[in-house]
Amino acid sequence: MKKTLPLLLIMLSLSALSQKKSPNWEYLSTTNGKVPLAWKTTQQTGAMTMDLDADGDEDFVVTCRVVGPSILWYRRDSKGWTVYNICKDFLTVEAGGASADIDGDGDLDLVYGGDWQSNEVWWFENPAPNFDPAIQWKRYKIKDSGKTMHHDQVIGDFKQNGHLQVVTWNQSAKSLLLSDVPANPKTDKWTLETIFSGEAGEKNSWYAEGCAKGDIDGDGFVDLVAGNYWFKYKDGKFNAIRFGEEGGRVVCGKFRTGKKMQIAVSPGDGKGRLLFYECTGNAENPADWKATDLVGRELIHGHTLEAADINDDGNLDLFCAEMTKWSEKETKPDNPKSEAIILYGNGLGQFEKSIFKTGWGFHEARIADLDGDGDMDILSKPYNWEAPRIDIWLQNGTSKKLASVGEYMNTKAGLEIYSLRDDMQKDPKGTLKYIRDLGITEVEIPGNYYGLTKEEFRTECKNLGLIPKSNLHGIEMVRDSLPKLIADAKFFEIKLLGVPWIPHKYNSFNRQNADMAIEIFNKASAILAKEGITLMYHIHGFEFQQSPEGTLFDYMVQKTDPRMKFEMDVYWTFHGGAVPELMLKKYPNRFAALHVKDMKIGQETGEVSGGTPLTSDVAVGTGQLNFQKILRAAMQTGVQYFFIEDENAEVKQHLPITLKHLKSLK
Repeated sequence: MKKTLPLLLIMLSLSALSQKKSPNWEYLSTTNGKVPLAWKTTQQTGAMTMDLDADGDEDFVVTCRVVGPSILWYRRDSKGWTVYNICKDFLTVEAGGASADIDGDGDLDLVYGGDWQSNEVWWFENPAPNFDPAIQWKRYKIKDSGKTMHHDQVIGDFKQNGHLQVVTWNQSAKSLLLSDVPANPKTDKWTLETIFSGEAGEKNSWYAEGCAKGDIDGDGFVDLVAGNYWFKYKDGKFNAIRFGEEGGRVVCGKFRTGKKMQIAVSPGDGKGRLLFYECTGNAENPADWKATDLVGRELIHGHTLEAADINDDGNLDLFCAEMTKWSEKETKPDNPKSEAIILYGNGLGQFEKSIFKTGWGFHEARIADLDGDGDMDILSKPYNWEAPRIDIWLQNGTSKKLASVGEYMNTKAGLEIYSLRDDMQKDPKGTLKYIRDLGITEVEIPGNYYGLTKEEFRTECKNLGLIPKSNLHGIEMVRDSLPKLIADAKFFEIKLLGVPWIPHKYNSFNRQNADMAIEIFNKASAILAKEGITLMYHIHGFEFQQSPEGTLFDYMVQKTDPRMKFEMDVYWTFHGGAVPELMLKKYPNRFAALHVKDMKIGQETGEVSGGTPLTSDVAVGTGQLNFQKILRAAMQTGVQYFFIEDENAEVKQHLPITLKHLKSLK
C-alpha cells in the first residue's frame, strides 16, 4: 500500500523545480509590533482566511479559549490590519471552522464548533456592510445537544441538490455529522444526521479529524473528504470509501493533470507519516489508492497541512508543520526540533522538500494572499507556544495591489461571435447590434461573415464600435493559404490569428498529431511575426493526453516558437483535467486570450475527448469553474483578451447573467 521516498525525494524531470522562484519572506508578528495583539488567551485554537468584507483582500479570523474574546477578525486595510470582535463572549471554540453564505445574503458567514467542554456548533452572521470593531456578530446554534468536541468543519453542496450542507466532526461521538442549511437558518431548527460513525483517525487511534472538499472522482460534483475516507453521494446516501491507512489533517487537489484529485494527510494530534495518495484505477475501490511517504519520517503533531501554489510556478505545493508545544502544564517545548516544511510540486505528483522553519510553534497555519499583491503568504498562530501570538510571512513583501477583476471585466469582457451563430445566420446586422447593446466592444470573429461581404462586415463593426481582435481559421488554411489570412487580418486590423482544432482520431490525440501541428505552427509563426501578427492555438483539452513531459500540451508549449501564443478555453482546459488558473501561472505570457465559458455541475471532467453536450455550457458563475481565481491569474500572466463563448441554445438568456457575474468579481 505504501512506498517511501528517500529524504531528498526523487530526481525530478524537466528541471521543473530547479527553475522555480525562490520566495523571499518579510516577517511580521505581534512580537515585533507589526501585527496588533488583541487578546490575552494562552490557548489559540483555530485560524481561517477569507474575504469577509468582499473588498478583494483575504482577511483572517483566529479563535481561542480560556478567556474572551473568543473570535477575532483581522481586517486588511492600507496600514495593515484592524481587529474586529466577532465574539467577545467566552466560548470554548475548537480548532477548525468554515465559511460560506449561510443566510443567502451574498456575504460570507462563519461556522465554528465547541471543544471537549461544549456540545454546541454555531454560525455567526456577517453584518456586512455595517462593520464595527466593537460590535460582535449575531450567533445562532446549529447543534446544542449530544456529545462534545467538534474539531473541523466543511461546507458544500455534498447532496448535489443546489443547497449547502454543514459537515462537522463530533469526536466524542466518534461521528461525522451533516446538517442541511434550513430555508431560514436564523429561526428554523437545524437537523443533524450521522453520515459516518467509527474509526477514521490516526494510526492506532479512534480520534478522527480533518475535513476537505473537492471533486475526487471527476464526476462534476463536489465530494466530502474526512479522516481517511472520501464520501461518494449516490442514491440518497453517503458511501464511505477508505482511501488511506491513516486519517488526520487532510487536503485534496490536482497535483497533476487528470481526472481524479490527489489527497494528502498529515497527523494532526499525534505521530504519523505525511502521506500523498493517488488513485491508480477506480476511485471507489480502496485498493486502487496508493500512498507515498513525502518526508521519510514520522511527523509529531503535524497539525498544519495546506495545499497552494506557493512559489507561483503553476503547480500545487504542500505546506506541513509540526507543533512545538501542546502540553498545557509544561513551560518547555514538547518538540523543540519541530519542522515546518514546504514540499514544492512539479505538476507530475512529485515534490522537493524545503525546510521553512525549525523549532517554531505552528498549530493551524494557513496559506493565502494576505496583502492582495497576487502571491501566497503564510499565516501562523501557535496553540500555546509563547501565546498569545500571531506570525505572518509576506512573500516578497507587499508589492502593488492587484486591480479589481470586476472593474477590469467591465471594459475587457468580449465575445466570440460564434456563440450567436444561429442568430448571425438569420440577422447578422441585428445580431451585431445586439452584441454592442450588451456593452461589449471587443469581439473574436469567424472565418466567414454570415452572408455579408467582408467589407460589409467591417463596416457594420465600425459603425457599432465593435473591434475585432482575433479570428479563427482551420489549420489547413494556415498551412496552405497563409497569404490570404494575412491579408484578411490586415483588412480587419487584427493582430491575433487563431487555429481552433488539430485533426486527429476521436479521443486518440497523439504525439504524431502534435508534431504535425507544431511543424505548421512554427513555420507560420515565423512568417506572421514579420507581418506583426501573432499565431495562436485554441486548446480543447484533448491535448492533455499523458506524456513524459506531463501532457502533450506541455510538449507542444516546449516545442513551439516562443513567439506563438495560445488561447485558453477555460471550459475545455477544466474538462481535460487541468486547473486553468494553475496552467496560466505555469506558462505566463504564452496565453494571449481566454474563452470565458462555464460548465454545468454534474458534467464529468478529466476527459480528453474535446467534446461535451452543448447543454453543458451554462451562464458564467453558475457552474463548476472559479472565475475569480481564473481571471485574476489571467490578469497577472499577460492575457490580453477575454472572449465569452457559450454554445448553448439559451445563450441569450445566459449572456446578461454572465456579464453581471464577471463585473461583480473582486
